[in-house]
Amino acid sequence: MTEPGILELSLAEIAAAVRAGEADGRELASVARERIARSRTGAVVGRLVEPVVSSSGPLAGIPTLLKDLQADAADLPLVRGSRAFAEATPRGDSTLVARLRSAGASILGRTNTPEFGLNLTTEPLQWGPTRNPVDPQRSAGGSSGGAAAAVAEGLVPFAHATDSGGSIRIPSAWCGVVGFKPSRGAIPAGPYRLDDWQGMSHEFAITRTVADAAYLFRVVRGPAPGEWQPPVAELPGSMRSRVGVVVSSPVGEVDPVWAGAAAAAATTLRDRGHEIVELGPVGCATRIGPVFGRVVAAHLARLLPDPSRDRLLEPAVAEVVQLGRSMSAAQFIETVDELHDLGRELADGFADVDLVLSPTTAVGAPAIGEVRTDRPSVELFRDIFRISPFAAMFNVTGGPAISVPWGRGPDGMPVGVQLGAAPGQDARVLSVALEIEDAAAAAGHSRASRP
Repeated sequence: MTEPGILELSLAEIAAAVRAGEADGRELASVARERIARSRTGAVVGRLVEPVVSSSGPLAGIPTLLKDLQADAADLPLVRGSRAFAEATPRGDSTLVARLRSAGASILGRTNTPEFGLNLTTEPLQWGPTRNPVDPQRSAGGSSGGAAAAVAEGLVPFAHATDSGGSIRIPSAWCGVVGFKPSRGAIPAGPYRLDDWQGMSHEFAITRTVADAAYLFRVVRGPAPGEWQPPVAELPGSMRSRVGVVVSSPVGEVDPVWAGAAAAAATTLRDRGHEIVELGPVGCATRIGPVFGRVVAAHLARLLPDPSRDRLLEPAVAEVVQLGRSMSAAQFIETVDELHDLGRELADGFADVDLVLSPTTAVGAPAIGEVRTDRPSVELFRDIFRISPFAAMFNVTGGPAISVPWGRGPDGMPVGVQLGAAPGQDARVLSVALEIEDAAAAAGHSRASRP
């Protein structure tokens, strides 16, 4: 009989046990389903399915979950956290989902997300809130809040996630797990979408460790035919990096606990031979919010051309959709030009460093109900970029970024640090993130464990 504890091993070890016949994928799926049934976080939404279980491949028999956003699947509706899509029917497997299945993963169901991913907490009217596994009165974050909570709670060893402005990294930091957003184009996006949110929206997963993120990345990376491929730079093991450290926000205060975590991580990297450069607040990041909002508005207007369903939308989301419908083609092109200009300005500001280290967010997980969508969208976006001033920069540039746990704060809640780089530097980000993870463990800052 398969020991349930096998699910606590690394992805490589779980798959190896299944391939060797030491674990049964069907039993692992059953264990995951039982854990999901007992969960009280609201991480998993909709119905579960009986997966096709494989005993071969690099993800053989590993149970997992898909976010209720972007990941089309032939056997699971894609509701997008919205009452407007509650009756949606599946279109088929996306390229990434097909790769997960081909690698042997057992897909069980979907995780919660805010409506269309438009919040950094996960509390959609369609599904209800996802609560933080460490403190159920706090948010798990968003928009991949269900994915982060599912991994932190131990429901599955990894979970699919998406990131358009920090949506993988924010909930990972608040739940005490690892959230890696690869370079734009490193993970296939098609065939149902190719340039979502003008290239700001990226897919990958949330994992328990950096090693698991690196393993999974090797399994699924690479564009599908016809998709753009970023430059890929491999990192020699002996190479040291010039690391720029940003601990101040241009749009508000940073909690000293979170700023201190980034400063401490920088000290450990200096001790390991990396060059540390202090950087000031990234002033041009203040322009991300307005540009981001207009890009998203245009894309949501295309997704929701029929105003008759607006009554089903949350107020801030409906306002964004209406803004998109009012934009002319020329205004949209001007917005895209602004986005590209901003990306170049951000890249130029980081041109003298190999990596950028910062707190993942400016503050810790807010209370459930604190960041609401029943108000003007400008107020919602203002809150989002105040709470998370560091993450979206790497969606604009298209560079890889990762959130790594750095223990817990005085309130017992997880704290995370972010490491980002220029497009194609995924290997460098993962390599140095491993060092941060090791340093955190050595300093006693172990990741948040499953309750």
